[in-house]
Amino acid sequence: MNMKQRILLLIKRLAFLGYCTFEIESIVKEAIGSTFVNNLSKTQEVAVVQHLEMYEQLGQNYLLTYSK
Repeated sequence: MNMKQRILLLIKRLAFLGYCTFEIESIVKEAIGSTFVNNLSKTQEVAVVQHLEMYEQLGQNYLLTYSK
């Protein structure tokens, strides 16, 4: 799986976890200063993936904690 596919997969996972489009765009913007994920440099791709993975983990932890 390449980085672009990874980013798109993580965005889908965040949406599934309940993050709205605005929140996901804010996460991406926090990582690279822009909401666009097309034509990113490798450094930007890594930053976006790291941020999306962090928020995916936070979302999963929240579900595990409060869905009992």
